[in-house]
Amino acid sequence: MKVGRYPFDFCIRGHEKHMSDFPPYVRCIVANADPVAWPVGGQGFNECSFTSLANALNLLHGEPRFTKDEFIREAGLLFQPKFGGTLPPLKALQLRRRGYGAHFGNLSHTDGERVLRDLIDRGVPVIVDIYPAIQIGRLRLWGQHATVLVGYSLPYRDASGALREEYYLVDAQWPDLGRFDLTTNDVDRDGDGIPERYPGNRALERYEFLRLWTSRNYCPVFRTPAEHDAWYRETMRRASGLPVIGWIGQRLLFGSDDRVKEEA
Repeated sequence: MKVGRYPFDFCIRGHEKHMSDFPPYVRCIVANADPVAWPVGGQGFNECSFTSLANALNLLHGEPRFTKDEFIREAGLLFQPKFGGTLPPLKALQLRRRGYGAHFGNLSHTDGERVLRDLIDRGVPVIVDIYPAIQIGRLRLWGQHATVLVGYSLPYRDASGALREEYYLVDAQWPDLGRFDLTTNDVDRDGDGIPERYPGNRALERYEFLRLWTSRNYCPVFRTPAEHDAWYRETMRRASGLPVIGWIGQRLLFGSDDRVKEEA
């Protein structure tokens, strides 16, 4: 049976639960649901960009190598918590400075879901900015809150028969500042009285994720620039803009105008 664009219709019943496993309809950058495999943490006031950087890199390595504080110190005067935090494009610069492959891009003019899901399937964490984007006229600049996209679900039915499709985030300020907890989004979906484990700490229904991700900005985090560049050449293309205005806009304001290569 086809559901939307995805030829899957799962109805999970009576499966044996293992606390180290996610449900079979979940796709995630980390296969293990054990909290030990999730070296992530919460943020301070308006520290979401820096916390998301540390969380994404620690997930990539499977151990706590980085802290938000080192990124904050490096940002210096570019971190202004009273004025919203920092500039979103700074994330990619701080990642590249440490030898990782990353760029600050925008998926407004292409199939953004396809890009995000492909990255998750490759095991690549993606920093996405959610909540209503800063907007000037018809121009959308940045989202208000940085999170790490770590997984998605194939369409599945819960115990009530309702069809569900979800995205999973590590949100360093969810459910509230100072209350970060990986078990926040563990829910009993199959009706056996035992909560299933889900990736990250926040699950969003697909329509809700797309509603909140208004900026369509993204920052994929690859282990090396070579891996990043190979992925980009294989799957993406960059739309050209006016020579100077386009460069400034794409690098500092909107993110590079990325398109799926097959849509060319």
